[in-house]
Amino acid sequence: MFARKTGEHGRRTTSKRGTMNKTPTVAQASTVSDGRMRSASLLRASARSGASSTASKPEKPASGAPPPVTPPPVKKRVRLKPESREQLLERLRNPQLSLHEASILLRVSRATVRRYADAGRLQCLRTPGGQRRFYLRDIETFYRQLKMRR
Repeated sequence: MFARKTGEHGRRTTSKRGTMNKTPTVAQASTVSDGRMRSASLLRASARSGASSTASKPEKPASGAPPPVTPPPVKKRVRLKPESREQLLERLRNPQLSLHEASILLRVSRATVRRYADAGRLQCLRTPGGQRRFYLRDIETFYRQLKMRR
């Protein structure tokens, strides 16, 4: 039905009439008389030669002194609310785990952990982005329940 031929650089091209479809090489593409191609190449050439466009660079002062350096803006530090000792201990003893970490500990897939959470069998928290977070204690108690059933 279609004639297959090998074009330049070993590319196989297909045509209905048996003539080769040639894709122009880089050298040929630069000689194309298309206005867009020529204007793009002229822009590249003018950029290489250093020709300035309407937006010119700021010139140095006539005295030869370097322009004044402005310091970067200072970012304000946002302080978190201080934790009490008990809150810190609770956070360290019972960390929040991601869905992936919970699935590793329970030895099930992530989809199964999602189903457990959606069914209410496993408690989870939702982050502002909608991700599930699980407390380590909840994972441990749920794992013990799973072991008893098996």
